[in-house]
Amino acid sequence: MKIAKNPKSVLRLFMFFYFGMTIPYFVNGQARQIGSFSSDSYGGLSTSVQAGNIIFFSANTQTYGRELWRTDGTEAGTFMVADINPGIGGSIIGYFESTSHVMNGIIYFRADNGVNGIELWRSDGTVSGTFMVADIIPGSGSGAPGGFTHTNNLLFFTAGTGSSLWRSDGTSAGTFSIGSFQIVTNLTGFNGNVYFSADVNNSGQELWKSNGTAAGTQLLKDLNGVFGASLPCNFHVTPNILYFMANTNDGWELWKTTGSNASTVQVKDINPGGASGVLSVYSVANAGHIGNTLYFSANDGVTGYQLWKSDGTDTGTVRISNLPNGVDQNGAFPVVNGKVLVNNYASEFFWQYDPVTDIFDESSYPSRIYFNSYAGKYIFSGNEMFYADKDSVFGCEIFYADGNSGTSPFFMETHLTDNWFSSATQGFNTILGVSSSNLVFSQSRSPYNAVIPLFSIDVSTSASCSYPTVVFPVPLSFTSAHFVWSYIPDASQYELQYRLQGNPSWNSEITAQTYVALNSLSDSADYEYRIRAFCNGSWTVFSDIKNYNSGLTVNDYVLHILADKSENDSTHRIYWLKTPQITNMQIRYRVAGTTTWQTISNSNGYRRITGLTPNTFYEYQWRANWSGTWDQWFPSTLYFYTRGNSLTDDGVLLLPQNSFTIFPNPVSDNLNIPGLDGKSYTITDMSGRILQEGSISSSKIDVSNLVPGMFVILLQNDSHLTPVKFVKQQAGER
Repeated sequence: MKIAKNPKSVLRLFMFFYFGMTIPYFVNGQARQIGSFSSDSYGGLSTSVQAGNIIFFSANTQTYGRELWRTDGTEAGTFMVADINPGIGGSIIGYFESTSHVMNGIIYFRADNGVNGIELWRSDGTVSGTFMVADIIPGSGSGAPGGFTHTNNLLFFTAGTGSSLWRSDGTSAGTFSIGSFQIVTNLTGFNGNVYFSADVNNSGQELWKSNGTAAGTQLLKDLNGVFGASLPCNFHVTPNILYFMANTNDGWELWKTTGSNASTVQVKDINPGGASGVLSVYSVANAGHIGNTLYFSANDGVTGYQLWKSDGTDTGTVRISNLPNGVDQNGAFPVVNGKVLVNNYASEFFWQYDPVTDIFDESSYPSRIYFNSYAGKYIFSGNEMFYADKDSVFGCEIFYADGNSGTSPFFMETHLTDNWFSSATQGFNTILGVSSSNLVFSQSRSPYNAVIPLFSIDVSTSASCSYPTVVFPVPLSFTSAHFVWSYIPDASQYELQYRLQGNPSWNSEITAQTYVALNSLSDSADYEYRIRAFCNGSWTVFSDIKNYNSGLTVNDYVLHILADKSENDSTHRIYWLKTPQITNMQIRYRVAGTTTWQTISNSNGYRRITGLTPNTFYEYQWRANWSGTWDQWFPSTLYFYTRGNSLTDDGVLLLPQNSFTIFPNPVSDNLNIPGLDGKSYTITDMSGRILQEGSISSSKIDVSNLVPGMFVILLQNDSHLTPVKFVKQQAGER
């Protein structure tokens, strides 16, 4: 098996370097808003469950509470399926993705209609096709179904306290219990039977199977003998083999079955003796497969957790990778273009294994440390990857990769403020799924309030330009408003048209900026507006018509920053929402990473910040004035980059990714960096906080004072600033 490093062609880096963000090359794409929701005790939109082209999710609104919703990526196809619990009470209890399951295009889930308790429901995405399947505990008691799986057109699930095994054919008459246990978990359908872990008499959980009848529900094998529980878990289905993990005298190791007692055997003692090979404790561990070959993480006691593969035999179970930092056990092992991808956070990219060539190397698909910690941060559609990321110009948005080295990241501007933040995570966007060619994603909130917008974008379009779809007015007075909108990469001009409602004639404003001022509006009048862009010698079609009332008054005691917009490379505009309660505000700003703030005030709804340094990354905070008293500075920080009206290469460096060498990596004491003596360096943590600075001496940098963890070293080489990640470990660690 060959291991190869696949270098990327270039990184595009900001002069303000230590945040490690990249500038996107732009590809077309404009998101359109298709829904909006409120948050509740379960947060925003749930993780989605997809049935064909219908993406199901639970969401909360002020009118209906948390109910079942669906979308196909279009505005018309996005709606609440049914108000199961009438009123604002809501019917979806708990985490939707964990208590729902798709079988034959129908989603089965648990819901509470306010009368029958938490019971089994089903939906085909229509109101008439949404109904309760069975009242498992008659009356107001809750059957609490969960743990769903299916096989042979039968749905299997647990009920009650997780001690009863049930089956359903989707009808009330065909829904009944087939077994009672102390506990039953990890239901998995495989070749016409359901396999699960169960304890029937307090002797410990062992491997069971059922064909959907009480008589056909039986112990398949007691892996641990009379004493102890083997706790079978992490079942993974391939065409002919069911793999799982279990704990015996050999520790946690890989097992398999094809359905009989005799075929249920340990595949290999990966970590010999009583040490564990696939788990250290009972926990969730993902795996992937191509054919009957399983790909998973395992620890042989020597190399740490690495990528392994198994064909179900001892000799066919072998280690693939030997990465210094191992692979992430929580990774999803996606299979893309016939290759298995794994996370390793010492790299900015997924690693990949090609079973045809037997080559393990670094892919060109980006990998982020939060991908496996939060749902909905990336998705593969064929060989295309869409992921939530952030850069220093536009903050947190949706990006794109197709696996080719040097591919331009896909970008769309949906946040009109640069909400970049120094945490390693990206909490502002969540991807729900892809329906046909529509990528569906949500934001954490809208600029005006706590409403959670849902967006969709057609990723199949080849048009190089479209009209802005994120556009809203910023009211300054009853006769004045500025309209701001999303940046279109190829646009050289924009036309905003507006008129009094009912007037057949449009007024027109054409500008090269992404904002325009309307200062002669009628007081408290209803207006209509629309927008288009001029790209590559022609105008796009106009957007849909939207409405604005010039008498709009928003009562709010919270100061909202609505947008930031470049006027030129030394002037920036900050837009905020005036309310009867907040009529004056202050902004303090500074070059990011420096210590001295400059403070300015504003009372009209937007503030021009002048005299800025071109091509520089700034941070700012804000506060409101209450009856002559200034509030505390808002604890969050926003950012802007002084780039002018259009994104250019000014202040951007094109560098080879590996323009210098560091070793060893991981390191415990000294980093070796040959050929750069006397050059300046900076070491930051993953949030961009500077921890150590100096100059290279004798081709070494002493990092022994750093705590164990992952860091970024940035080296000054002529006019170039180059970042490389490294891992600090304890002295003596392997």
